[in-house]
Amino acid sequence: LSSGDLLLTAKRIEYDKNSTTAFAKGDVIFTNGTFRLLAQSFRINLQSGDFQSQQVRAGFYPWVMEGLEISRKNGVITSMDTSFYLLDQDSLEPNLAVSQLTLDQNDSSFSGRGVALRVGDRKLASLPSLSGNLGRNPFRYGLHAGHKDRLGLYLGTKGEFQVSEYLQAEGKLTAYEKRGFFISPTLDWESQREGGFLLGSLETGWIQDQGDEKGTDLRGIQIDESRSYLRFYSINRFSNRWRFAGQVDWDEDSEVFRDFQRDRFQSEQWNEHFGELSYESENWSISTLTRWQANEHEAMTEQTPNLRFDLAPTPFGGTNLYNTLAIEFGGFRKKDDTGALIGRAKKLDLGYQLQRPFILKKGLTYTPILSYRLLDYSLDGPDAMTSLGEWGNDIHYLLHGDYDLRNETWKINGIRHLLDFSISHRRVTRLDSERSSLIPLIDAPLVDLNLGPVDLLDKLESDGIEPHEVLRIGWGNYLFTEEGGSNRELLGVHFFQDLWVDNESGNDQSRNFHAGLEVHPASWISLRGQAKIDLDAGKTIRNAISADIRDGKVNELNVSYFNYVSFHDQWQFLGTHRMSQRKALHGALRTQGERPKIPFWQIAFEYRPSRSWAWFFALAERKGTSKENETEATVSARLFSF
Repeated sequence: LSSGDLLLTAKRIEYDKNSTTAFAKGDVIFTNGTFRLLAQSFRINLQSGDFQSQQVRAGFYPWVMEGLEISRKNGVITSMDTSFYLLDQDSLEPNLAVSQLTLDQNDSSFSGRGVALRVGDRKLASLPSLSGNLGRNPFRYGLHAGHKDRLGLYLGTKGEFQVSEYLQAEGKLTAYEKRGFFISPTLDWESQREGGFLLGSLETGWIQDQGDEKGTDLRGIQIDESRSYLRFYSINRFSNRWRFAGQVDWDEDSEVFRDFQRDRFQSEQWNEHFGELSYESENWSISTLTRWQANEHEAMTEQTPNLRFDLAPTPFGGTNLYNTLAIEFGGFRKKDDTGALIGRAKKLDLGYQLQRPFILKKGLTYTPILSYRLLDYSLDGPDAMTSLGEWGNDIHYLLHGDYDLRNETWKINGIRHLLDFSISHRRVTRLDSERSSLIPLIDAPLVDLNLGPVDLLDKLESDGIEPHEVLRIGWGNYLFTEEGGSNRELLGVHFFQDLWVDNESGNDQSRNFHAGLEVHPASWISLRGQAKIDLDAGKTIRNAISADIRDGKVNELNVSYFNYVSFHDQWQFLGTHRMSQRKALHGALRTQGERPKIPFWQIAFEYRPSRSWAWFFALAERKGTSKENETEATVSARLFSF
């Protein structure tokens, strides 16, 4: 029996034309859009779509439900005493037993009461209720176990729940042999709206640490038993103009996140605590920011408050004379890792710039630049100020050429070559000063691994600005091809060289060489590299290169080399080999020094026995640090992980 998207087959079908109802019996198969049902008996009203069925299997991909009786009325499906599982069903397949299950096809939502989590027919846990959206994975469970030298044997579980369309919750509970129970709940939210969005995360962790050797924090203070942390960030664009961003990374002691979130510590060890509200117009913005020290064991420069106005380069009327304005008022307080105040100042920072580009001929542009910067300080004692002027010259030469080269293997659809050549000159002089020797170095830059700015207005950390003169040349080559209506970069190479630097005040500004490389000939191979050298001191500031190679879905390899200011000759190898659709092998290795030491290695095996289960077996070792000299064995499993 066929009617629109509806298809009904059975051994016997009776159709009542007067009431537009049909009754089917024996090997019933009912399909209606994405919904499919198998039953022994089935009755349906073809006009409303309401039905009743007995001894049923039904579902929406990839979910399947099986029950004694399933009915639908007004787009709402109700099933009693139901098993709820993924496509496969065997003795090891996880499933849910639900006393009453409701699926609302109108908004693709579902809810259940009297829920039991089972593996095969064996019950593992009970839930009073469960709800979610059919278009998303509403829950995901995990088990993990292993051994860490400093924490002992551990066993834990993890669950993720889709609370609503915009909110997801996660809970993690781990029992450590030497330490006790570690609890870590998380909430993540994301909501899109016209002209904006809301995005954020809240995570916390707590343990009553029973360890005999908890050690000391960064200050040498003994760590307490009660240990916790809080991670929060939120980015909110209320409209095209208004934006709020905030972040808090609070740790009760300096080691709690490192001890119990070891896998994440490497990328999340730098903490930030701030809140910022900004209004963005077409060519100007105004913002207010506060930044404070939330962890007394962590030295930080506070800004309370910080008010800033920025005007992007804007032409005067219809002329080609562009002016840029930046005004900032901030209260700075520098604190050490005990929370003690080292120094403080209030600062008015005013910057103004004029520039006028001249097109000398096609592709060749000359731009003279005049800039002014005023730094006015309110200190505990006598006030201080300094003002600086900048004279600059930019020569920019841009060439391009198009070539009709095509290659199906490398997805080349024509080539565009860009050549970019530049010469930048800047001379900064002191115009005026009052008690400038009293200015504390609070807002001062760290070692910059990237290409440093030359413009006076681009030097954001301003307490250490001194008169100087610099001449920098730049050269870049770029290759693009067309793909899907947009450009894809195949090759990018750039070099910058400080030919000459003069330091009138004898500060530590030096000549630098900086180079960058990116090669992306295809989606399955890429190469990146950067280098920075202090030419005056003859030492490497940064030297790094990495390569990513993918062999379809079978093999993946990443090779990286790092040589930073105080970290020399580090090689890292990351690889994955997919043995089959269900099995994969992962490996990691890091070496360091001319006589290679191995500070870290790991090997892991991933196995998916079914669509729902994912098992991970890993062995790793760390060496060379005070807290991470250990061997770690891990076994973890994820349930409904797809």
